[in-house]
Amino acid sequence: MSIVKRADRQHYMNTGSVVSPVWSQIGEGFTEFRESKNAVSYQRRYIHETTKRTDVTGYAPVIDYEFEIYTSSPVITKLRSITDREQIGDDAKVEIVSVDMFETPVSGSYNATKRSYSVIPDEIGKGTDALVYTGTMKAVGDITVGKYNPTTNVFTAD
Repeated sequence: MSIVKRADRQHYMNTGSVVSPVWSQIGEGFTEFRESKNAVSYQRRYIHETTKRTDVTGYAPVIDYEFEIYTSSPVITKLRSITDREQIGDDAKVEIVSVDMFETPVSGSYNATKRSYSVIPDEIGKGTDALVYTGTMKAVGDITVGKYNPTTNVFTAD
């Protein structure tokens, strides 16, 4: 048994289109890419009980990100465009695939999930050495469970 390293869960952003996706790795320049599930719960206590019951009724996932500007990264170029041009609505949405590279692949494909997010920019210029952007991505809809093949850069829904 061994510990799973952070680098073994990889993320890719669609820097193409919904019709012709181009999955670009989120990596170089990113110093933070952390997901909070933000489970929504329903609690109640019945008259004959002393302890509350809790059920999970939904999720409101958020990804916090921070990156240094690297001019050769299509992911950073896309996020900079959304931020610098103050894009809104569908223009501020991205698709992210999260891939568990620590699991055993089947025919070269790994377990993965895909979800759309709205990009919510926060700060530009954090720090003094590199130009740094920060923000969050908030989920738009449910995840799609599937497989991702890093050799062919193809996500296939289950």
